[in-house]
Amino acid sequence: MRNIEGGIIIKEMPIAISNVAILNPNTKKADRVGIKMVFVDSKVKRVRVFKSDGMEIPAVNRGA
Repeated sequence: MRNIEGGIIIKEMPIAISNVAILNPNTKKADRVGIKMVFVDSKVKRVRVFKSDGMEIPAVNRGA
C-alpha cells in the first residue's frame, strides 16, 4: 500500500444497533428509551417512552 495519497476514504460499513439513537421531537436531541407498563382493556401493555420527558413513542408498523 505504498504511494497512496492520504485523505478521507468513504467506505460504507454496518453500524451496531447500540450506536443508534432515537430523536426526541420535543427536545430535538437524541434521547434514551425506557419501558412503561400501561393498562389497556384490562391487559398490561409495554410502552416505550423517552427518558427525558416521559413522552410515549408511537409504535412502528413492521408489516407491509
